[in-house]
Amino acid sequence: MPPADRCPVFPADLSPAADHDGDFAELLSTTAVTPARLADGTPVHLALSHAAVRRVLTDPRFSRAQASRPGAPSVVPFHAQTGLLHTMDPPEHSALRTRIARAFTPRTVERLRPWIEGLVEDMLDGMAAAGPPADVVAHLTVPLPVKVLFQLLGVPYEDRDDFREWAEKVLPTGAVGVAEAEAAAGRITGYLRRLVRARRDRPGDDLISTLWEPGADGSLLGEEDILANLLPLLVAGHDTTHNQLSNSLVALFREPAQWHLLLRRPDLVPNAVDELLRHQMLSRIGMLMRVTTAEVDVAGVTLPAGAAVNALNCVANRDPAAFPDADRLDVTRPDAARHLAFGAGPHYCPGAQLARLELGIALSALLRRFPGLRPAAPLSELRWKDGIMRGPWELPVTW
Repeated sequence: MPPADRCPVFPADLSPAADHDGDFAELLSTTAVTPARLADGTPVHLALSHAAVRRVLTDPRFSRAQASRPGAPSVVPFHAQTGLLHTMDPPEHSALRTRIARAFTPRTVERLRPWIEGLVEDMLDGMAAAGPPADVVAHLTVPLPVKVLFQLLGVPYEDRDDFREWAEKVLPTGAVGVAEAEAAAGRITGYLRRLVRARRDRPGDDLISTLWEPGADGSLLGEEDILANLLPLLVAGHDTTHNQLSNSLVALFREPAQWHLLLRRPDLVPNAVDELLRHQMLSRIGMLMRVTTAEVDVAGVTLPAGAAVNALNCVANRDPAAFPDADRLDVTRPDAARHLAFGAGPHYCPGAQLARLELGIALSALLRRFPGLRPAAPLSELRWKDGIMRGPWELPVTW
């Protein structure tokens, strides 16, 4: 590895409004895997190309469990708890994932379609009554995934207002202080504990009840195991979807010809969802760190055992070797679904199909009900979150 002062720093110092990582995209033109260093000087390697990222995410020699141990390199300001779905390796990971995946089967997700369609219609009724102009973030992109999560978790209707208030303070969706966020985290943890116990005694048709069911080997999860895995699911199920929907609308506003094409060809919406997932950078930190358990060659670069490696799917999704004219947003792109926004391999997002469903329903409804939808203020004036997830705080629209 080159001297530390010659290695790029990861994550790159990007504008919060940037929809791709230009610094590492430039490096991709010369290498598929590059050495880098974290802000504290810790050496890491970054997989940049589509092929290299897929290799890191699918090869069992790249371990999430090793990367989750105390003292392992990390790009987030907190250390991951062990025993969680995203910090395990197979076979332990496989057993827990099978349980969680029961709540996200294609049949289960498709059953939610009519309910989500009605939910979106109600939200857009509220937006129409409030504007124009109206903030589509407040009226649609934030509340939609929260309410879908309520349904998925089986949160009783009478508790949903309180639960939403706590969730929006715990999840990085609002500017609240540390003390307020910690207090909300305590309330939501206490509530989830009561809900977990209630579903143990009175199972329903929801994710928590599914987690109480025996695994294929007859084993059972404990209360603490279930509770610990619910909080990451809340973050993954809400913050990613809401920001992706917001970013998708900004991208279409920047390319109005693509919006007008979807107006003429609404059948293209499912492909547009994948193209927007490919084209828009949701997070600059990639797919979480891995640590090699043995020497492994990736794209001609030999990585020793114990090397910290991060897979930058945001760069791989703009790899011209995988996607011709990769920087261009093209809702007709035939291979858009090859993107790595949801990852790949054992840690492929279990809620990917649900996210696609929410994004597609929301985009279709906006196109149908507000064909003249456009920004109510210059996009250059948007305020962007400067954290793990990229997205605008608000998006005023008119029609």
